[in-house]
Amino acid sequence: MSVTKERLNKLEIEKGKESLVLKGLFSEEYGWRWVWALALVGILSLIFLFPPTSGVSLVSQAGVVILIGILIVLLLVYLSRYWPQFLSPKLLLLLGILTASMGLMGRIIILLPQIPYVFIPIAFLSILISLLFAPSLSTVMTVWLSIYFALNARSLQILPVLVIGGMVGIYSAQFVRQRTDLTKGGIYVGLANGLTILAVGLLYNQSFSEVGSMILWGIGSGLFSSILVMTILPYLETYFGLITDIKLLELSNLNLPLLKRLSIEAPGTYHHTLMVANLAEAGAEIIGANSLLTRVGAYYHDIGKIVRPHFFFENSSLTEDDRHGKVSPNLSSTIIISHVKDGVEMAQKDRLPPAVIDIIREHHGKSLIAYFYRKALKNSTPDRKGEIDEDVFRYPGPLPESKETALVMLADSVEAAFRFSPQKTVKSIEAQTEKVINNKLKDRQLDRCDLTLREIKKIAEAFTRILAGLVHTRGRYPEEILKGETALD
Repeated sequence: MSVTKERLNKLEIEKGKESLVLKGLFSEEYGWRWVWALALVGILSLIFLFPPTSGVSLVSQAGVVILIGILIVLLLVYLSRYWPQFLSPKLLLLLGILTASMGLMGRIIILLPQIPYVFIPIAFLSILISLLFAPSLSTVMTVWLSIYFALNARSLQILPVLVIGGMVGIYSAQFVRQRTDLTKGGIYVGLANGLTILAVGLLYNQSFSEVGSMILWGIGSGLFSSILVMTILPYLETYFGLITDIKLLELSNLNLPLLKRLSIEAPGTYHHTLMVANLAEAGAEIIGANSLLTRVGAYYHDIGKIVRPHFFFENSSLTEDDRHGKVSPNLSSTIIISHVKDGVEMAQKDRLPPAVIDIIREHHGKSLIAYFYRKALKNSTPDRKGEIDEDVFRYPGPLPESKETALVMLADSVEAAFRFSPQKTVKSIEAQTEKVINNKLKDRQLDRCDLTLREIKKIAEAFTRILAGLVHTRGRYPEEILKGETALD
């Protein structure tokens, strides 16, 4: 009975979600999204109806418009149900541009009698949507446009070629780590097109010369798709503020000018950054977050310290004067807090992706700079302690919005505590790591990210494992043992 009740409850929850989605589709908030859908229907209708084909009646043209309208509405419902994060104006505009561009390219090839239909570069769309959006959305779009191209060309023979080529493009996009991998993806798509064309040719008893020519066109379609993606992708990343693994790997190059400046002008911060990156990446891998984005965000999270490096403890040598001893705790706090604003400005000037800039802006949340707050309390008279505003010694925020930013925050604090800890045993590291993370929880710095208590426990274990690896004792070498024995004799 309990199992049946659970199933009924799940069904009711699912029905409730579906009704909310359907009601939401007709709310005022969705007004501009319906405008987007109507605009895309109009653009695709113009693409597929012009120039007008002789012998095509108004009824047939109406059928084209209705079919396109149905598919666009289904796409909007699909996005609302499964990918609501893609319903922002910027992402919908990009999706519309990619869809219309693919429709236009396919329509031109269909209209040109000297180019076979198999040359339609459907993998261009499938690879781009996989990289910029999601593979499942790319699958829906690829199948939909493949069916429509086959209907428009009145050739069902090209349907398996387009669908299989598109699917191979989606699969190959999952292994793209650098721009040269896109060429490999194009080759795989081309080979898949060639094999599919061969199979279709055998199925329809086509001549070997005709099949051979079509195979070459199919291979060319795969290569052409990869060339288009390589050409257009950098512009889409820049102008739409999107981030791919390719871009992240490029930004992880420690020889880039910004990171090179950090290593020269703030060497202590640079080495701290590398350690934070290792910790945060280990935490991201164990909870299934984006480990590459976490590592890159950690590399850049403290670039603002380049502006005033010597005001940060990790860059101050023992021989230098205490810079903070010459200024008030309030001013010291202002200087420390300013490195976040400076970092955001430097990142924007260097055109870093918004996801990385968010990590720079949010990695301290609204944390208290406890050292200078306590110093201010210590320097004040007992009757004036109440006048000291704690908010002056807190970062302005915002709080971390993503797991990746929260990981950088926790790794930053844990590494700093480890660096200045007098005891570095495995047990002390474990206790200290848990203490730092618990303090962040108590201070409500993790309220706006999606980390669960189970994930936080896993993160603490990952941090402890990495830091414990730095604590080791070296056994004596044979030469040292022999010297010791000689001294005893």
